[in-house]
Amino acid sequence: MLSTMNQSVDPCENFYEYACGNWKESKLLTEKARNSSFLQAIQHRIDEQVLSFLQNATQAQLLEKNHSSSAEWKAKQFFASCLQMKANLSLGYERFMENPDDRYGAKGKQHYQNVSQDWMYINFMSNYDVYPLLPLKVHYNTAIRKFDILLTMPSKVLASVNEKELLNITRDFQLHDENKRQQFLSHFTNLTQFERNLTQLVKIRNETEQLTLGEFLIRHKDDRLNWTRYFDVAFNGTQKSHWPVLNQLQDIGELVHFLERSDLQLLRSYVQHRVLLKFYAVWKTQTRNGSLENDCRVATETFYNYAMLPWFIGQVFDKQRRADVLTVAKDIRDTFYDLLEHYTWLDDETRSQARTKLASMDVLVGYSDELQHPELIDAVYSDINVTDNWYENLEILERNRASTRLRSVDKALIPLLMPTRTVNAYYADFLNQAFITIGMSQWPLYHVDFPAVLKYAGIGNIVGHEMAHGFDSYCYQFNYDGKKVNWWSTASLRNFKERYRCLESQYNKFILLGVQTNGTLTSGDNIADNVGARMAYYAYKRHMGNGAWQEKPLRGLEFNNKQLFFLKFAQTWCTGKDNAYKLSKLRSDVHAYEEFRVVGTLSNMPEFSEAFNCQLGTEMNPLKKCVVW
Repeated sequence: MLSTMNQSVDPCENFYEYACGNWKESKLLTEKARNSSFLQAIQHRIDEQVLSFLQNATQAQLLEKNHSSSAEWKAKQFFASCLQMKANLSLGYERFMENPDDRYGAKGKQHYQNVSQDWMYINFMSNYDVYPLLPLKVHYNTAIRKFDILLTMPSKVLASVNEKELLNITRDFQLHDENKRQQFLSHFTNLTQFERNLTQLVKIRNETEQLTLGEFLIRHKDDRLNWTRYFDVAFNGTQKSHWPVLNQLQDIGELVHFLERSDLQLLRSYVQHRVLLKFYAVWKTQTRNGSLENDCRVATETFYNYAMLPWFIGQVFDKQRRADVLTVAKDIRDTFYDLLEHYTWLDDETRSQARTKLASMDVLVGYSDELQHPELIDAVYSDINVTDNWYENLEILERNRASTRLRSVDKALIPLLMPTRTVNAYYADFLNQAFITIGMSQWPLYHVDFPAVLKYAGIGNIVGHEMAHGFDSYCYQFNYDGKKVNWWSTASLRNFKERYRCLESQYNKFILLGVQTNGTLTSGDNIADNVGARMAYYAYKRHMGNGAWQEKPLRGLEFNNKQLFFLKFAQTWCTGKDNAYKLSKLRSDVHAYEEFRVVGTLSNMPEFSEAFNCQLGTEMNPLKKCVVW
């Protein structure tokens, strides 16, 4: 904590600089950490642990067949195949060209009987969830918490590839022969023009149609397209009339006419190139540092997220640590619940609804119980075989994903919203659920042996932040069950908006390198920052009692618990990013720039000014303070 501080700065003038001013020069940080941020430094270390785990497999172990049913073994085998083959993308391209993607295979000709409708079979020929001529997507609908069918317009994918990217593709595919290279580029250009024509023939509805499949077929029976056949081809005749359908398409007559008159070989080639680009996005270098090992780690984590969980849980987040964080989370929710009773700007009915929402909120930390059992994880990957050919492995995985997705319509499943190894957290409005990842619950943000004040100010603040999102300037519209309904009285809602607009005005005054913060863009997270810190502070006070504030728990630090609380909170947002990154973040990120997250939050807390004896009127103790919750 001391190594990143700049104690020559007056904490009452700029507490962020006081807490984090020496981050770039700290001798206790790695060079990578000094040039990133506190939370990203934790992520770097986790990434290194995962990489070490994946590399910790001998060739003999990988060849042992008795391990081949283990999900962990499959992940390591996949990683090993990636290391061996990923450096040569031409192998993937050659394989793709030699094995055409057509789920009708040799039997295809028996389907292509009605020339005017053959385009439908071509649209659904891919095994890899790419249906681009008249797109159908199986997508998760948060309103009904089920997967539905989404009909949407064709999109520009080939047309979004610029000249430099196209040359990179020909280089990666090792098209060194000039004739072959020019042939590829010329064909790509022709397909791009076809795509531009394709995407101009249909418009999006002003309001999306929401129907069952049976209702949709009746309403659109006079369309130029035979929709019954379209869904038969898409789902191989397994579709049900009660399935939910979202239709964004206005009028498809022109599009269908265009497809009926298009050369079938051109259509097939377009679909194949769309699939090729889908795979190329996975094949090419993804990570910023561009190392093969890290690229393969990212790919393995993407496809084998669950497979590594039992190991990861055992390595860094056992039952004791999980129970400890859950105890902190419970204290914070109980504190928030009790404080709601004292907000005079809420009327009784709205207060009751707010307390119901908070009491109903699921707060999950790290993982659900079943994810720590290897045998259950093995079952998840039981249908997936792994070979020593990385490109074949990707095909197997993508084929499995596409098949699973087509079978998911009308299923009440909750997709994974964030990998547990990510150093992050979220609040899902449609579930009324806060989730804190294992990655977030790590040293130096959290440790099971920390003094309580550091737990509440560190991981506790993150928990409070996510809970507070349920009551921010966007999620306030959702009720205890995650439904978008108005549970506010007119007067309470007016008071709430006045309070968060105070915050918006406050953050609009922050300027970085001549650029003004957008307090409206960052409104939701500004509320969560302010409320999360306040709830964590009062939860600690409730947990330990007032007498604990004056204790000094850390040897070598002359700070009492009250001062340590705010120091720990501030150092969570330390960063060593360059000015270009800061300005980019300022213009586009829904989170305020790190310094303003600290200064804005603490300048609204009289408790902070008491801790550091800041006189009224100083930068950190302004006359006007904004408090939402």
